[in-house]
Amino acid sequence: MSSPNPDDSLLLIRCPSCGQRFKVGEDLRERTVECGGCEHRFRINDEVIVRSRKVYPGERHNSGLNRFQRVPLAGGEKMIGMEPVRYGGVPDPALLEPVSPLRIITGIAGATGIVLMALVLMFGNSRGGILDGMEMGNRLVMGGFAAVMGILMLGYANPKAKVKAMSVGLLMSAGMMAIPFFFDTGSQDLSKRNGKTAETVEPSTTSEVSESSDEKMLSALRNRIGTGPLDTEIERLAKEGSSKRAVGLWLRGMSDPNRFLVRDYILRVTDADPSSHFYPRDGGDFLMVVTGITCTLQELSGYAAMLGQTEKIYPELSVIEVRVRNENFVEGSMDKLSDKNDPAFYDLNKRELESIDLKRVERAVQRLSEAEPKIYRTDIARKLIDLLGEDGVTFKAPVCRALTVWSEQPGLAGEAALVEVKKRMATKQEIPKEMVALIVKEKNTAVVPILNELWLKNPMIWESIYGDVGPAAEASVVRSLPETEGTVRYSAVRILGRVGGTDSLPVLKAVGAATDPELKVLVEQASKSILARAGQ
Repeated sequence: MSSPNPDDSLLLIRCPSCGQRFKVGEDLRERTVECGGCEHRFRINDEVIVRSRKVYPGERHNSGLNRFQRVPLAGGEKMIGMEPVRYGGVPDPALLEPVSPLRIITGIAGATGIVLMALVLMFGNSRGGILDGMEMGNRLVMGGFAAVMGILMLGYANPKAKVKAMSVGLLMSAGMMAIPFFFDTGSQDLSKRNGKTAETVEPSTTSEVSESSDEKMLSALRNRIGTGPLDTEIERLAKEGSSKRAVGLWLRGMSDPNRFLVRDYILRVTDADPSSHFYPRDGGDFLMVVTGITCTLQELSGYAAMLGQTEKIYPELSVIEVRVRNENFVEGSMDKLSDKNDPAFYDLNKRELESIDLKRVERAVQRLSEAEPKIYRTDIARKLIDLLGEDGVTFKAPVCRALTVWSEQPGLAGEAALVEVKKRMATKQEIPKEMVALIVKEKNTAVVPILNELWLKNPMIWESIYGDVGPAAEASVVRSLPETEGTVRYSAVRILGRVGGTDSLPVLKAVGAATDPELKVLVEQASKSILARAGQ
């Protein structure tokens, strides 16, 4: 009977050279073979044949084998003195495998969602915030939804410790749900906060007189605009006894991206408090509460006219209704704005000067400062003078450079520049050369003391402008000359050579007596220039 195992008929041999084992057929006995590992030739005999003894179950006794599981008998016989093996249920793979990235991300998202919702409930209830006007019940519903989702996501993310994870989520959710009870600002509906409605104004009894039609219209308008924040601000200023006031700008049809330009413009021209804020309203409208101002409704209406058309003023509500023209915020064609030969160049750049966007205004000033004043000279010069007097304008040097080109009648531009120079001198700010040059061009001699002070500090910068003043600078330079030295004295002699008269000759002669050879040459040249102008 043949063996069921085909390997039983093979001989197990070992190479005497390298010890490599092989199985070969019985027919190769007493024959010479070659090792496949070391290529050594040897004969297959009893010396190279490996003999192994077969072991049957039960012949070897090894206590270490007891650690392995025994297969139960097929017949189910009960073994005497031994407890049969009982197999447990198949474990959940999620408890054995490492946590997947999806579960980790889900857990992070759940915890983050609860924290973010807590921050929204804490800080979103301020005036104009995302929760302003949302009642307490709606806030709790929103927080409850975030809590349920967060707890479920935390439980899904922690299959090995699901109870512990959901308990942590429950504690976080409890803290989040308690926030609306402590931060309850703005939890009243806007329609109830915007003053008394027609129903609340009406007496509860039928015997009292009904509200007039004008009062009804005013109440309806108050609810439509949503003047609650404005009324609150007015009451706050009144309680503080402030002399300033709060006014509402009802901006109709304004595009959302333009509100930052409008806010900056209103703050700049009214010097309003930076806390002035926008409140979105239905239909794309906005209510801007402008607080901390001293101007009247009519003055603010004039400023708001730059935004569009002022439709109506409501003194009872302290509100100005403005229909915004969004096309005013769009810059013209750059090709036409830059081409001085284009017929629309002057008209478009004049419109740019009237924009509330200071960046567009600055670009228009740069272009006009390099253009020949052909048309609109008076209008453009007047607008440039207005820009020179505005505190929020930071590009006054280019404005002065443009005014030297466009100023038609000497006087107004020089006065405006002189006021700005004095203001900067008082606050020790830098004085642009273009600003002083404009005053000198306007022949305003009031700048001489200021220019003399600037020249004494830095003669190399201010010498040429000081000389442009003309004979009006002679007396001031003559008074300063004896006290000067070095480069300042050289500069003074050169200025007197340009603008001095015969009154400067004695001072120059006294200065020329010094031993400095360079100074002697400058004094000689200045004296010759003065005598030539005097015809001597």
